[in-house]
Amino acid sequence: YAAFSSLLTINGTANISNSWCVGFDNTKTNEMEVTKGVSTGENPTGTMTYSGTACGSTLQPNSSLNAHFYQPGDQIEYTLTITNKSTVAAAIKSILVDNESVTSNTTKTKNNITYIVEMPGTTTLAPNASTTMKVIARFQNETDVTENVNGQTETIEVKINAEQDDGTGGMVVERPFSGTGMIYRWSAEDWKNDFTNISNLNEGTDYTTNSSTLNKTYYLKHDVVDNIITSSYACFVYNNYEHCLKGGDGGASFAANTQIIQDYKSFYDLGEINRDWSNPQGCYFDSGISYCFGGGFYQVNTDSNGFVPVHGSSSEGCNVESDGYSHCFE
Repeated sequence: YAAFSSLLTINGTANISNSWCVGFDNTKTNEMEVTKGVSTGENPTGTMTYSGTACGSTLQPNSSLNAHFYQPGDQIEYTLTITNKSTVAAAIKSILVDNESVTSNTTKTKNNITYIVEMPGTTTLAPNASTTMKVIARFQNETDVTENVNGQTETIEVKINAEQDDGTGGMVVERPFSGTGMIYRWSAEDWKNDFTNISNLNEGTDYTTNSSTLNKTYYLKHDVVDNIITSSYACFVYNNYEHCLKGGDGGASFAANTQIIQDYKSFYDLGEINRDWSNPQGCYFDSGISYCFGGGFYQVNTDSNGFVPVHGSSSEGCNVESDGYSHCFE
């Protein structure tokens, strides 16, 4: 007899169908807003051109922005469109301005010309999605141009690193302060609660939304609502922890700050959830003042009138006064 038999066959086929296509939309050659510095002066002129081979017929990797100015205050604002025509999601992982990595709107001033690079609206692009970013060129208003600056030319280079999105998204962009939130500063200038209009100040110069950029052990922190300071705090940093006490509103801040000190009693962990009872420092309490010191380097006071100073042996520190004014000193 014949034995039963079967022949089994597996045929496997794998096919990849994808495309990577991210670039500047070269149809956007007139996305410019032109401002002349003097109403009776001549209009500045500018061009937007594109070069290189990216993909498709409308996307190219290089953009060249040209501006021709006549008088101080002349400005051209360019809007660039970045498009992802890939079949996979794309992410903007980093941006370099003159080979310096940046994560927020960046200003570069070179002689009499200032460039402002504004971050993209989004850093993650789905297939067929686009985002825009701006580059502003300006003939400075403030510069003394009594000398002849005819023929002066200054350039800027912006590199945008776009990669396939690995699921983590694009770079984290630090958006400009919206007028409500938390700001930080180190300044000898007095600011008062309910007094300062933040919209008239310059982020990065007068204040920051990231305390680490101050490079200070002591600084001031402010709650801001609709561009008005609502509360002020004197802060110090120890062992990478931020410690802040609220000042300027009398008994309310005194009671709250005293409770913080009484709850934690350890100067090195003042205001933090994790307590370090192995390093207790001296803290004193009475009806008019709470006072702590640590290692001869850090001192904090809270007075019943709302006065809160923080300082160290170097005599550098910051105060929130009882009337709501605040400043730093060295």
